[in-house]
Amino acid sequence: MTVTLDVVTFNYWDRFISDVFIDGKGGDSSTPFPETGGSTISGVRLRLGPQEVTWTLGGRKGRPRNGEIVTAKNAPQLGPVPPDAVFLGVHIYPDETVELIPSRHYPQPTAKGEAMAAAAAAAGQ
Repeated sequence: MTVTLDVVTFNYWDRFISDVFIDGKGGDSSTPFPETGGSTISGVRLRLGPQEVTWTLGGRKGRPRNGEIVTAKNAPQLGPVPPDAVFLGVHIYPDETVELIPSRHYPQPTAKGEAMAAAAAAAGQ
């Protein structure tokens, strides 16, 4: 079974990410938190079940891991999807895990992501 949703990426890392793919679909990019979640890729057809989510790390020249393709350490699941869902929030956390959250309305940052981003910012100061 498949669903068609508008995909919104939320990046809780302290660096730019690009080439965000869900099972090879999408290709979004995102600025670091809190300036994230502002773009939408419309009409992405996805199958229900486990998804492979990948992204590429970016950042200032010389930053460790620049250009590295990261695959989610967990096995993000798509489903069940409410029948009135329009959006899919793709929440990419600095521990390299991902949550896929379908919603009827435009997605918002998660409390988990906000806490991880705040902890990372505090550690970097």
